[in-house]
Amino acid sequence: MAEFGLYVHLPYCRSICPYCAFAKAPLHRAEPERLLNALRREWSMALAADDSAWVRPRTIYFGGGTPTALEGRTLRALLSWLRDSLDLRRVREWTVEANPEGLDAEKLAILRDAGVDRLSLGIQSLESSALRALGRIHTAERGLQAIRMARAAGFENVSVDLMLAVPGESRGGFLRSLDAIVELGVPHVSAYTLQLEEGTPLAAKVARGAVTVPDEEAAAERYDDLTRVLAAAGYRHYEVSSYALPGYESRHNQGYWIRRPYLGLGPGAHSFDGTTRWRNDEDVTRYFTRVESGELPREAREQLSTRQAQEETIFLGLRLARGIRRGPLARLGGHAAWAAWAEKSGAIRLDPPGRCRPTDLGLLLSHEISAELFARLDAERARLTPGNAG
Repeated sequence: MAEFGLYVHLPYCRSICPYCAFAKAPLHRAEPERLLNALRREWSMALAADDSAWVRPRTIYFGGGTPTALEGRTLRALLSWLRDSLDLRRVREWTVEANPEGLDAEKLAILRDAGVDRLSLGIQSLESSALRALGRIHTAERGLQAIRMARAAGFENVSVDLMLAVPGESRGGFLRSLDAIVELGVPHVSAYTLQLEEGTPLAAKVARGAVTVPDEEAAAERYDDLTRVLAAAGYRHYEVSSYALPGYESRHNQGYWIRRPYLGLGPGAHSFDGTTRWRNDEDVTRYFTRVESGELPREAREQLSTRQAQEETIFLGLRLARGIRRGPLARLGGHAAWAAWAEKSGAIRLDPPGRCRPTDLGLLLSHEISAELFARLDAERARLTPGNAG
């Protein structure tokens, strides 16, 4: 495999947010040496299992968890191992996630010295009531300070994560948060609506009525505010949840959306080799046990059919402002009526000729317009199947 994206999942956090459903463990239970050894061993086994396909990444992304929650010496050792083990000459972007409370000058210097060139900050909100409701342990001021520290340390390419329509949020507070981020010149914003994941403490609170989540109308209003404010400041809405100043689009995440292969290392990490998808065991303890016993911790392995690959291309393509080519779509059949419906509703544009491009509304409704398309394609297939005509 010539080029791919590498994702490394580091599961430890200083505190566990009540809405988070990712593979994770509290920092006080961290086993940094065990984690580093497990990642090394998983990497070696992946090379052996996949004929040394994973040696030349195009992009690298450290997520979690919170990679910068690790001690400086552990972080340095992890970065050194990667530099010594992989051919990094063609890496065009290396991102590390960080939360404001765990970021300091030492860790920023370690990241810069290793070659990390992009920082993704989990700000989530700059409104105190929303931060409390989300269980975040940093303050609004600390969030702003983290942005300034990153820029002062030489990180020009900084992304900020924001959450929309969360408990404790006000429209005025959200707009002020956006203004502050724009004023600081942050070149990339990733914005997500709150997803209530089954089994999380926040979902349980909402279920028993202890917490109220803003409704869909409020979420749509925030999305409109976000898109309007950032567009006026020169940001391009290039993917459902992503906004960037020109040249600062996430290369790594774009690899997911165009179905470029990627290898995930660590508990819960997902992988795709171009034809097959799988994920690692999400339980941190079980992940360690399996790797240490010489077993790749892979599960839910699925080889995609031609139809599944086509549908993925469409679904993921409709998440991008660039959209999808109409030629392959036309070959699936049944697309013309969908395109007319989506264009009439303001969800897509059929320009330039040959492409279906989502509008801002289409990006907001990406899941819905994809579902409508697949329903129409299924109906067309059923109509053409012998014995179903009538």
